Amino acid sequence: MLKIVGAVLCMVMLLGVRPALADSVDGQTTNQRGYGSKGYVWNGMTPEQVQVMQLSGDAARGKQTYRHCQGCHKADGVGRTDGIYPRLTGQHAVVLIKQITDTRAGIRRNPKMQPFANEHAVSLQDIADIATYLAQAQSSVANGKGDPTLVQAGAGLYDKLACADCHGAQGQGDERKIYPVVAAQHNAYLLNEMMHIQAGERGNAHPDMVKSIKGLPVTDLKALASYLSNLPDYRAR
Repeated sequence: MLKIVGAVLCMVMLLGVRPALADSVDGQTTNQRGYGSKGYVWNGMTPEQVQVMQLSGDAARGKQTYRHCQGCHKADGVGRTDGIYPRLTGQHAVVLIKQITDTRAGIRRNPKMQPFANEHAVSLQDIADIATYLAQAQSSVANGKGDPTLVQAGAGLYDKLACADCHGAQGQGDERKIYPVVAAQHNAYLLNEMMHIQAGERGNAHPDMVKSIKGLPVTDLKALASYLSNLPDYRAR
């Protein structure tokens, strides 16, 4: 059972990366529930999301279950520096829960992932446990960093676009509002996700985020990704 859960979460917790594997599929198939659909509300709280957030996650149990996810997401959720798999280390548990339950609900669509994310493959308690473990996880493995010469320009854009209003001055996100940590994330992952959001391909994109980066040239997106990827883990400050 643990091997099945591990395989599931290795796929489910992939937050979206390569066009062939990630949220770009949203642009190829009409999403009746995701961003751009009639009545779409960001974080409308699916019934399963509500249920998982009411559970008490167990970090020790989550660590044991997570062992079987390490083939993709590596030890302690560090992912891969090339951005194929995101850095989950220290991500808010509520954010991880949202991503998984949005996938299960078809809001964040990925037909290749969906069979592995359904209720027959992973329990709500498993989701709560692993999310709790990853939120507390620590690692000395460095993330994939962007071009340091772009950091200053990226910092200026982060300020100009008021990104800190949601993601915090240190890129720490906002656990209460379910805004993700973006500091110390892999540069390639950040760039890919911003491109997905900009193109309307991420099913559970925040409308304000779409508006903020709409029309930005890829050079600006690269600068933002470089700035954020060069920030330290916010918990280390």
